[in-house]
Amino acid sequence: MTRGADVDERARALEDIVAIAQQHGVSADDIAAALGSTPVSAHDSRRRGVLVRVLGVLGGTFVFAGVGVFIALQWDALNAPARVVVTLGSGLAAFALAAVSTRDARFDKATAPLFLMAAALEPTGMFVAFDEFGSGGDWRLASLITCGAMAAQFGLTFAAVRQATLLFLTMFFAVFFWWTAFDFADADGTVTALVLGASILLAAAAVGRTVHRIVTPFWYLAGAAAFLGGLFDALKRTPFEIVFLAVAAGFVYASVVVHSRTLLVVAVLAILAYTGWFTGEHFVDSIGWPLALVAFGLFMIGLSALAVRIDRDYVRSRAERASGSDAVG
Repeated sequence: MTRGADVDERARALEDIVAIAQQHGVSADDIAAALGSTPVSAHDSRRRGVLVRVLGVLGGTFVFAGVGVFIALQWDALNAPARVVVTLGSGLAAFALAAVSTRDARFDKATAPLFLMAAALEPTGMFVAFDEFGSGGDWRLASLITCGAMAAQFGLTFAAVRQATLLFLTMFFAVFFWWTAFDFADADGTVTALVLGASILLAAAAVGRTVHRIVTPFWYLAGAAAFLGGLFDALKRTPFEIVFLAVAAGFVYASVVVHSRTLLVVAVLAILAYTGWFTGEHFVDSIGWPLALVAFGLFMIGLSALAVRIDRDYVRSRAERASGSDAVG
């Protein structure tokens, strides 16, 4: 009975407070200030979020540095099992802590550094285990097992947690797995670069259509560099080498379609590099070499201006419109 009376009194008190506040023009912030609490502005909230993120990254960095320094100082004094424990064990512990932190919003900023620490320590520990307890053999087998296990671990975790860091790490170890597999199969380096480069570009384009598009710039850089490098090796000094220039120009168009400045930069650099190589290959002994240099310089200036215009009018504007539509949705 007393509890019900207290509730009624609180309700009446709040009604009286609201009536008095409306009568005298008192705002909720004024009431909060009078009660001794300070309202948090949007600017303060953003600043606090940045501070928490910076402290989280710095904390993870110092923890990783401390573990690394400890392992380096004690390495010679450790036996084989201990070496595996301090590397692989520390990595598994970091992974477990990261997995636990995903379930608590208070530790959200520590999740990515812990996953990155696990990604560095776990494969190191696995390689140490192969080195300490293995009986020799091809290092590529150890690399296949390690990269495959890491890709599977982070891939399964990404399927459950859906974080961009996990997707990046999954792609990272998957790329190294397939690169090692091609090398183990004695595949030609040019073929490896073309296949992996094209696969990375297609994967980056697919990821770019999701909420995890933040990881795509690195993969556009890696995929485009690998593909164009392999294509140049395959076509140079052949009747079809001009195809490289056409493909690089196609990448400029693709950068507009996928809204990627990174892809645009790689394509422009590839065009400039090919133009410089072609000029040096065919005109180095020509009397018109100075004119060729001048023409090449003017071409670079024009191409850079074109790249800036494409970025401003197409890549940036379309990306801003896409992000705006995402926010509305």
